[in-house]
Amino acid sequence: MKEYIRIVALAAFCAVPAAAQLATSGPVASVDNIPPAPATNLQATSGDDLSVSVSWTLSTDDARSFTTFGDQVVPTGDVHGYRVYRTDFFPPVDDSGEVVLGWFTREGDRVDFDDFFLLADHFGSSNADADFALFFDIVPNGQIDVDDFFRFADDFGKAVTQEQGSERLIATLGPGVSEFVDSDVVSGASYAYDVRAFDGDNESGVVAPFASNEDVARTAMTVGVDQ
Repeated sequence: MKEYIRIVALAAFCAVPAAAQLATSGPVASVDNIPPAPATNLQATSGDDLSVSVSWTLSTDDARSFTTFGDQVVPTGDVHGYRVYRTDFFPPVDDSGEVVLGWFTREGDRVDFDDFFLLADHFGSSNADADFALFFDIVPNGQIDVDDFFRFADDFGKAVTQEQGSERLIATLGPGVSEFVDSDVVSGASYAYDVRAFDGDNESGVVAPFASNEDVARTAMTVGVDQ
């Protein structure tokens, strides 16, 4: 995001009475530094044909709008399109090559008490709850229960490895577009997506706190690895 442009007005004082040396000016219109509203409801779904379908709800600024700046009218919103970003995750495995499901924090190099406490925070919740976090339902049954703890116990203490690529831009789309199919994927990898609405000066990413339902929804695992 560009930083605000500061316009400094310099006034030259003339040899006139002091009272006449005071000058005022109204607001000066600048470039649009108001980012567009973010896209919402981002969903990433892996397909049977080794691809990931990404969809989202358009930014509410996906149309030209205006705001006042002093006595000036400045265009805002006016989404120019959407940029699709992707971060690649290859499944964490232990020394034997088995997939490790209990590495929730994705920090350090092993499943430890930080992962345990994170799971404990969600224990007892189910998909009937508004804040249910599917991420922790590692033995899928719609609830975070003792089955998940027993499965986590199998992973506790395991050293893990994970290859993670940096985020990169994979597509730039026009305004009004709310879906994209990513065919540049490999079997057994996970991909986290971000879709950013942009205008002439700014872009806005999807709001998805770590391990939230929004975060889970924007991540897809391609076929080839059992979850």
